[in-house]
Formats: sequence, C-alpha cells, structure tokens
Amino acid sequence: MLFIFLVIATVTVVFGALIAILYQDRLTEYRIIFGFTAGAVLGFVLMLMVHLFTEVGYFTIIVMWGGFLLIWLLEKFTHRLHARFGNQEEGKKSSIWGVTITIIGLSIHSVMDGVSLSIAAEKQTVGIALAIGVLLHRLPVATVITTALHRDYGIGKTALWLTPLIITPFVGAFIGERLIHSIFKDFANYLFAFALGSLLHVVVDGLKGGCVPSEEKMSNTTKIAFVMGILITFCVMYFIPELGHEHAH
Repeated sequence: MLFIFLVIATVTVVFGALIAILYQDRLTEYRIIFGFTAGAVLGFVLMLMVHLFTEVGYFTIIVMWGGFLLIWLLEKFTHRLHARFGNQEEGKKSSIWGVTITIIGLSIHSVMDGVSLSIAAEKQTVGIALAIGVLLHRLPVATVITTALHRDYGIGKTALWLTPLIITPFVGAFIGERLIHSIFKDFANYLFAFALGSLLHVVVDGLKGGCVPSEEKMSNTTKIAFVMGILITFCVMYFIPELGHEHAH
C-alpha cells in the first residue's frame, strides 16, 4: 500500500506541473483547484480529529497541534531566509536564491508527506483518509511552483527544480517505516496525530490566500470550491465504517 501511495504522490506532482503549463494565467481554474483541495483536506482532518479524540483521547489533539506548529515554524524560517538572501542580488540570480530556499522548504515538507504516508499505510481505513489528504495537497503545490518557474526557466530547468519534491517523499517514507517499526511502534496513534497536524497547515495556508497568485485574499470562486470540497469529503467519509456516524454512536 505504501508503494502505491508514493507512486500517486509522484503522479500528483507531475499532474500539477502539467496543469500549470497548460493553463497559465487562468486564475479561475487555479482558484477552483486550491479552494476544493483546501476544503477536502479540511474535511478529512476534521473527521480524523473526531476519530482520534473518541478512540484514543484528547492528548492526540495536543500532539496534532505540535505537527501544525512544526510546519508553521518551517514556513516562517523559509520566508525569513528568502527575505534575507533572496533579494541581495539583482536579476535572475536573485530569483535562483529565492527558488532554492523555497524548494528546500517544500522538500522538507515533502519528507513529512512521506512520513505521513508511511503512517497512513499502517492504519488501514483511517490511514487511507490521511493519505488522500496528503496526496491532494501536493497537486496545488506543484502547480504553484511550476507556474512561478516555467516562464523564467523553461520546462527543462523547471522539471529539475521539481525533482526534489518527487524524491523526498520516498526519503520520508523510509524514515516513517523506521519509526513505526522501532520503539515508537507503541505510539502509532500519536505519530498519526502529528502527521495530521502537519497536514492542517495546508488548509490554513490556502485560506489566507498564499497559494493563489492574486492580490485577492480569497475570491468567491475559491470560497465556493472550498465549501464543495468539504461537503463532498463529508459525503465520502460518511460511508467509511470506522468514521461513519454509526461508529460514533
């Protein structure tokens, strides 16, 4: 199952890049993608939060926010590096600094994606829900980075920049496998909660408008797509036995 997740993780990056190349400057399509993805991921996160709280306990929610804090700090650190080093030189070289820092940050995040997928592979049905959330958010990430790079560097160099985003989930999966089958195996639910928290940051970032290349914080199109993403996710999760309404009762 883990190998299938990793293959899909690779495909989503490629597919996201193709969307950016084929639909440049089409902000409506971008907003739909980002809004729907953020809504769907939030739907999965909320349902899994309820599952963890009822099945394991409240401490998993605290651990989950630890995962959120890790990614938040990583983003802040990346932005600080970009502000400090990304604008020191003029022209394309300055852009290369910025791209390098961004790719490093996204690659570290992708390592966390791989860890999350390895944990998801061990959790059967609820793990599939986590995996879907992880895989969904990788598509808009690839679309954003490709849009930013394609105009200045062309397809070849853009593909080279995207390579770390494809490789690093495999590294994360290897780390996750070591964690799950080591002394941490008794803390699988808490590792699951931590992974869930790192995914929650994706939703927050999308809602604040960081993913859409627009001055508008959140367009009506994004809002509609966001709500549709939540509703469709709830409908899908309703039919998962471990998370359905009957199980909660």
